[in-house]
Amino acid sequence: MRRQVGVVFILLLSTLVVPPQVSAGGMGSVDPGVSDVVTWRVGDKWVYSGAFDPTVLVQSAGVDATVGTINGDSTTTVEGVTEVDIDGVSTLVYETTSRADFDKGGVALEGYTGNLYIQYQVDEVRRVSDLAKLSSDLSLNVRYVPYGISSLTQQIADITISTTYDPMSENYDFPLRIGETWNTSYVSSTAWSGSSDYITPFPQPTSGANHTNWEITDVGKPINDLGEQIGYGGCNASYELTSYDDNGTETSFEWFCPEIRNFAWSHTEEDIGLVIDFRLKQYLPVASSGVVANTNPGYRNMNLDVELSSQITALNTPIEVWANVTDSSGIPQAGETVEIRHEAEGFVTTVVTGFNGSAWATFSVGDATDTSATTVDWASHGIIASSNGMYGVATITLDENIVGLDLVAGLERASILRNRSGDLTTLNSISGFNVLPGDHLTIQLPVYNRGITTSTPTTTHITYPDGYEVSQTLPALAMFEQYIFEIEWQVDVNESISNQTIQWDIDRLMSNPNDADSTNNIANLPLFVGSSPTFVAQNMTAWTNEKILLDASSSFDEDGGDVWCVFSIEFDDGSFSTATQTILRKSCSINWTWIDDGVYDVLVTVNDEEGDSTENLLEVEIYNRAPSVSIHSQRSQVKVEHPVTLHVFANDSDSEDSWPGLVDVHWPSAKCEEGYYTRTCTTTAWEEGLQTFTAVGTDDDGNQTVATIDIEFTNIAPHDVAVTMWDEYDNLIEATGQMTWQVEEDQEVELSARAEDSIDDLSDLSYEWSFGVNTDGRESRVPIVWSDSGMQTILVKAIDSEGEDSGWVERWVDVQNLEPQIKPLPEVMPVAEGQSFSLTGEAWDTVSDMDEMIVCWDIDPGADTDGIGSADDDCDIEGLNLTWSWQNAGDYNIVFHATDDDGARNSSTATVTVLNLPPLVRINVPTKAIAGETITLDASPTLDSMIDREYLTVVWDVDCSVDSDGDGIKDNDADIVGSVVEYEFPRAGKFTIKAIAWDEEILKPSSKSVVVEVDSPDRTAFEEVIESLTGDEANPFVQLSILALIIAILVVFVKRGQKKRGSVWDDDDVPVIEAPLEAPSMDMFGGSEQTGQNAISATETLPLPEGGLPDGWTMEQWQHYGHQYSEIQESTDGQDEK
Repeated sequence: MRRQVGVVFILLLSTLVVPPQVSAGGMGSVDPGVSDVVTWRVGDKWVYSGAFDPTVLVQSAGVDATVGTINGDSTTTVEGVTEVDIDGVSTLVYETTSRADFDKGGVALEGYTGNLYIQYQVDEVRRVSDLAKLSSDLSLNVRYVPYGISSLTQQIADITISTTYDPMSENYDFPLRIGETWNTSYVSSTAWSGSSDYITPFPQPTSGANHTNWEITDVGKPINDLGEQIGYGGCNASYELTSYDDNGTETSFEWFCPEIRNFAWSHTEEDIGLVIDFRLKQYLPVASSGVVANTNPGYRNMNLDVELSSQITALNTPIEVWANVTDSSGIPQAGETVEIRHEAEGFVTTVVTGFNGSAWATFSVGDATDTSATTVDWASHGIIASSNGMYGVATITLDENIVGLDLVAGLERASILRNRSGDLTTLNSISGFNVLPGDHLTIQLPVYNRGITTSTPTTTHITYPDGYEVSQTLPALAMFEQYIFEIEWQVDVNESISNQTIQWDIDRLMSNPNDADSTNNIANLPLFVGSSPTFVAQNMTAWTNEKILLDASSSFDEDGGDVWCVFSIEFDDGSFSTATQTILRKSCSINWTWIDDGVYDVLVTVNDEEGDSTENLLEVEIYNRAPSVSIHSQRSQVKVEHPVTLHVFANDSDSEDSWPGLVDVHWPSAKCEEGYYTRTCTTTAWEEGLQTFTAVGTDDDGNQTVATIDIEFTNIAPHDVAVTMWDEYDNLIEATGQMTWQVEEDQEVELSARAEDSIDDLSDLSYEWSFGVNTDGRESRVPIVWSDSGMQTILVKAIDSEGEDSGWVERWVDVQNLEPQIKPLPEVMPVAEGQSFSLTGEAWDTVSDMDEMIVCWDIDPGADTDGIGSADDDCDIEGLNLTWSWQNAGDYNIVFHATDDDGARNSSTATVTVLNLPPLVRINVPTKAIAGETITLDASPTLDSMIDREYLTVVWDVDCSVDSDGDGIKDNDADIVGSVVEYEFPRAGKFTIKAIAWDEEILKPSSKSVVVEVDSPDRTAFEEVIESLTGDEANPFVQLSILALIIAILVVFVKRGQKKRGSVWDDDDVPVIEAPLEAPSMDMFGGSEQTGQNAISATETLPLPEGGLPDGWTMEQWQHYGHQYSEIQESTDGQDEK
């Protein structure tokens, strides 16, 4: 198969060099007349658009592939001009290379779909004198890449196919004219090189003779029946070249365009199913001007033309040749060295152009033949001139019988286009003119002049098969010129078998008296009206692998002659696809054998000697043979659930595969380990007793054969005991890799055991547990709880009704202790120094550990007071409740912890803030005193914590209106230090006395002020009056009245002048006692001032907060510590505002 794939791809690509056919007659068509040999120069390029579809070819070759149309552009380049030795003659040749990169997506190949990549190159060697082909090297690199699986890239081929032609293959016989015919005979030799995984080994070198007939059948612009044209804008004057095999069958077509010096369109539809199409897109000549790549070839900048003294001459006669060198404007180029060659005779000479740009030579034409034989000349040879990379060629035609004028009715060039129910076939003198009743004929009757002078116009008479005659004008014909008369004739459907004739008679009135041979002025085209051969055969039936005779030998041809048959036999090619093989049998019978059943069509084409044929279908039905199937086993008795291996032996005599054939075996109910489709089945039974196993064999045609075998299965002990554990929520507890479960103390779980056994024993199983529990049934489920931590062992076994047990199955349970659980301690409100607080902890554990759980308080977790464990696990106070106090201010941590019987411990920590409150100043000071007398100032009732009282400092500012220490603050002077001091007021008046007290926090003092009224020791009546008017107890109304009286008296005195002697009472000598205007500031101490109005002066009660007493406070605590709480809150609020 791989070889087939490779060969098919190589075949389809190698045919790219075969020139094909199209139709002509497009708008703007021009008759090119006579065209001589075109010449190339190194660097000339032609770009062709290529497309080919090998799908039919690939499928007919039996390859599982779908390709579709492959497109790509091919560029042909003249790489060089060189000399080669051909049969001892030095010959100028062109070396050309055609390159293309083809790719095609969506290509299906052997079950995959992907991209096909083709690197294509053809290297050719062609003779300069007539473009005959000497050799061709086809190089192909073909890769197939499935979509998305580049790793499966297949290198189909990287090869070179080299072909040589001996003698050269002349596809062209210059000069070209409409109607000319010629034939070529040569031997082609082919050799393969390179590498390919698909083509192993390479074909051996081959060599074979080829004979081809050529005819120029049309002129004009290439266009096909669908109106499609080439992509190039020119080539309106082209030649259609058609080739025929020896049977007159068309084999290839090509349109040659002199304008672009090469072919313009190639198209073919090969009988093998390959469609190829190449169309010219661009022509890029070198050393040229005015070039438009897709429409205009422009003109060469320098030209070298060859001119002969005569285009046709007799054998072995001398001839003159001129080589003319001009520029693009036609200006002659003198002094150019030119080489002139007549290679057929080995003639070579070098000449130099003169002032007129021409160089001249003379030589004998000789008598050498060429390989393009015709009926009108001896040979034609190209005469070459070359100079500085330029080449010119002119063809000399040799004729052994040169005449002045000879009009010929060209029977050998006559043709008929036969239309048989839409099937068009061209008939010529090679194929014979055989027709059937009902055919429509388009008949071309050519006339040509094989003389060297032009004829005189005359008349041609054409006689139809029924005797009807017409006359038509024949125009003047120059040397070798041809004219075609075209007529139509419909063969009567009732025409009997007969020979008919179409005659055309030239110049019956002898208008050309110098015609050298008037005997060839009349030609008779023979028409044979025959009948289609008759097919005789019968449909047949047979079994696979049975040889049968397909017999159509009774077929015959009514118009006489022999018949032969072509059998197109449909068959299964062994790759699950249908193929067709075409075989020719002269006896019209063939033996054939089908390996697969089905109904097959055999297309039988019966051909007669006239080329007529009849196609008929022969139907053959092939019956399938059922496969042979048997089951074998080495054991007839096994235990239930134990495996038994069964082997199937099967064969299919008519399988497409080699012996024992393709038989698919499946087991409908055996549940084989190897799968459903298998010939070796390892299976078992789940119940005791005799079991029957069935295998079914199916051949490639679907026929089935059933085979059975009986196996006895005996009892087995329970096995595969699966032990699982479930929690109280019926969730599966997963075991660790050591088959160990992890549970907690006092966790309620359920153990489950489930054993496997034969199906008939499952419902009668019983289970025994190592902890004394027995159960019956398919599954055992028992609850269990462990109160002690540690590794526990579980044993269980299953017992069937026959007393067979599974043996103890051991599992392990890791019972994990849970540490005690403690509720986090609540936040503790700050307390004062020496103030007791109480706290209750909450702790719990599993039920089995609660009785032995120990709960404690560690009052000082920074110190390991018991010397055991860590510093924070001391049992300073045991129990859930704690009452405690601290004498010093600070933050104190307490730890509440619980420990179970396994030593597992848990704890919670709280922080207690102990506040240092400033002293609460309480003083005993008399409110009245007498100047000069000693009074006692007593601050001993001041309140503070016991430990702070030792460090309490009390100072007295005895006159808050005077800044005695000069610090700018009047009410913070330490005039007297001491809790209890004595003091004498130096004078009478009202004095504000302040007691200032602080403990270890110097910056947070407390104070209390009191006003003392100090009297003089003794006052007269006048002093009492004055005191009543100006003293602290003076009545403001009285004072205002006296002030008004004084003002009135002053007014009176002012009016009277100053003459009156003043009274001694005008001088007021009563001393003025100045009372302090404001209390001295205590800002330096930052403390709060407390003011009393009596000797004991009980503390003023601080207003409660808006939300009432803080949580955990008593009224007594608020009266004593409320001031500090308010200060802390104000400080916190201030921070929040910031």
